[in-house]
Amino acid sequence: MNLLSFAKGALAMFWLVALLNLLYPFAAPLGAWVNWLALAVLLAHVAEMLLFRARLHGLPGPWWQRLQVLLFGLLHLQRLR
Repeated sequence: MNLLSFAKGALAMFWLVALLNLLYPFAAPLGAWVNWLALAVLLAHVAEMLLFRARLHGLPGPWWQRLQVLLFGLLHLQRLR
């Protein structure tokens, strides 16, 4: 459980860096890589949300659960087992 919490914290920090890059763009090569990586991670998490839609359907606060899947992906779904 501690490793899962650490991974979620690291992913939250990545999203903060990606948001910071949108507000105050980094230098040319690094900024572009962060943007493309954030887009790839977001698309993967959208795909996970669509694939595991049935698991999320019966949970309390479905919008909160979907938001967490968008942010943390399978790390959040592992906790829902």
